[in-house]
Amino acid sequence: MGSKILEVVCPCCETKLQVDQKTGEVIWEERKPKPKTSLNDLVKDLENQKKEQANTFKKNSENQKERGRVLDEIFKESHKHVDKSGEKPLRDFDFD
Repeated sequence: MGSKILEVVCPCCETKLQVDQKTGEVIWEERKPKPKTSLNDLVKDLENQKKEQANTFKKNSENQKERGRVLDEIFKESHKHVDKSGEKPLRDFDFD
């Protein structure tokens, strides 16, 4: 009894695959040809990526500055509540 071949199309890249049903191994594949893009389109895509990266960097920089300010406020507020009596806290081995 020979193994059956199953034809499958990948939903992501639309590659046609022939798969051995018994072993699950790919026997044959036919990739969908990629559309040819012009050099101008590639340059535009790179410029858009550069702008997006610059915007992301700027946004992250602003978030870091804001985070530093918030952490400073939290530190100052918690510093107000620190016990400043100067006495050391008792520890378990201090009782021996």
